[in-house]
Amino acid sequence: MKTKIITKNLEETHNAAKEFVNSLNSLLKDGQLGEGAVVVGLHGDLGSGKTSFVQGIAKAFDVKDNIISPTFVIQKRYEMKDHPQFKNMIHIDAYRLEKPDEILPLGWHNIKTDKKNIIFIEWPEKIGEHMPKDHKKILFEFIDKEERKIELF
Repeated sequence: MKTKIITKNLEETHNAAKEFVNSLNSLLKDGQLGEGAVVVGLHGDLGSGKTSFVQGIAKAFDVKDNIISPTFVIQKRYEMKDHPQFKNMIHIDAYRLEKPDEILPLGWHNIKTDKKNIIFIEWPEKIGEHMPKDHKKILFEFIDKEERKIELF
């Protein structure tokens, strides 16, 4: 089911992220998330709200770390101490990758097959065929200085 949300500020973006976490938690309880890690591809242009959304996700998961885009380090891992399913929230920014195989030296195969991981990837199209076929998709669109459109699939 596709959901479309227009957010007008950071708080609304964080609230949309919290609703996404609530829907994931419901799917987890029902055993509907399959094998391996939960992988979420965050699609959208620069400034469309992807990192802000991940900050809201972290807040909803009660991750205490300061969440910033991992543009230069490519990947950041955050420990999730109190979640019944996930041990790690992994945030990847693939923007700087030039070829899909550049994701592999980061331990991609092990990361994406560990069901204790939830992974959020900015610029997932950069890793192409290495994205799991059943990954969740969220599209972000910059409308104007204040508004963003978020489509959850």
